[in-house]
Amino acid sequence: MTIDKIKDSLISAGKYVSENANIATSKANVKLNLKSKEDALESEYAKIGKEYFNSLSKKEKDKYKNLLSLEEEVNSLQDELNRLNEFKVCQKCGTKVTKDISYCPDCGSKVN
Repeated sequence: MTIDKIKDSLISAGKYVSENANIATSKANVKLNLKSKEDALESEYAKIGKEYFNSLSKKEKDKYKNLLSLEEEVNSLQDELNRLNEFKVCQKCGTKVTKDISYCPDCGSKVN
């Protein structure tokens, strides 16, 4: 095999790899964009569903007991999280204090 043939083979292989890399990159970009748009579409459908559900009368909503139960659980957990965010724990002794306290009333350590 001559130097020119080797050179041509390397150039050809390089072009092949480059073209396939470009195609793979394009595919990845399209898949990422597609997923993003699908997620946005699902979110919009969910909004429509929530708007529809909120427009129902109490009697009509009673048909969706599972949804109402989940809604109550989410609200309860959100309330609990909000309550917990009002406190912090002393790293030295474990005492729970309100978030405005800088020093632990039990051990005197600085509370972060």
